[in-house]
Amino acid sequence: MQISVPTHTSDPSNFPLSFKTLGNVIEAVGTPDFVRRLTLLLNEVIPLNVVHLERSRADSTMPNGFLCEWIGSSGVGMDTGAISEVMTLYYDRFHEIDPLFAGIRGKIGTLLVVRDIGAIPPGEFRQRLFDEAFIAHECVLARGTRHAQHSIAIERALHEPPFSLAEMNLFRNVSEFLFPLLELHASTSAARRVAHPTSYLHPLAQFDARIAADGVRLSKREYEICAHLIEGKTVPEAAEIVGVRAATAETYVKRAFAKLGVRTKRELVAWGDAPARLQAP
Repeated sequence: MQISVPTHTSDPSNFPLSFKTLGNVIEAVGTPDFVRRLTLLLNEVIPLNVVHLERSRADSTMPNGFLCEWIGSSGVGMDTGAISEVMTLYYDRFHEIDPLFAGIRGKIGTLLVVRDIGAIPPGEFRQRLFDEAFIAHECVLARGTRHAQHSIAIERALHEPPFSLAEMNLFRNVSEFLFPLLELHASTSAARRVAHPTSYLHPLAQFDARIAADGVRLSKREYEICAHLIEGKTVPEAAEIVGVRAATAETYVKRAFAKLGVRTKRELVAWGDAPARLQAP
């Protein structure tokens, strides 16, 4: 969901940033400590748990038309190693099918977008990047020019409140000071990871992408059984893993197959690998 937050100009006495902390961020531009210091600064303004930084540039050789670079991530009260593992997975397998960034990459100007994590269909994308990482809220601010787009994503963990409009307004305002620093840092330091086209995409990731593209609605159990079938399990084995009777699992399979228009496990895997259907206007 894209939100238009007007720029609010305040007098110097209401300047939302600590000059000392801002100075620390400026001092760290081009160094490995930049992302951590920027995260601490943002946390002073808006309590958060994770910050992700990205740069993307138009590149016709890439499947999605953009070369995406992970500048770095850092956390407050969350394990940095775990954050890095999630983002490595994201740029290896999911950045091309991320619906939020697919909608904003390449756009010029400043955009503030809130991801509705609860509305993400069940699947590996949601499970691996949000549910297992205990992330419940995400707000992304991106600024694009003719040459590149830089983005700052802030996240909150489970049991934390959503970002309020007042907090998003603050985020929008402080970005005027932070984007020039991020742009300079990105141009003078190596990216943590550069996303390249993948020669292999796991069948379950393909299945998730097709579900999202076609807007198919499977129940949680229907999706779980299908996911285990795609990974090579039999229906009885999937039933045991999920914790239901085999007959119940068969019912989930019949319902899911009817929604997808397939009849066998082979067709199920092939369905995920096929192009998405055109949506009716």
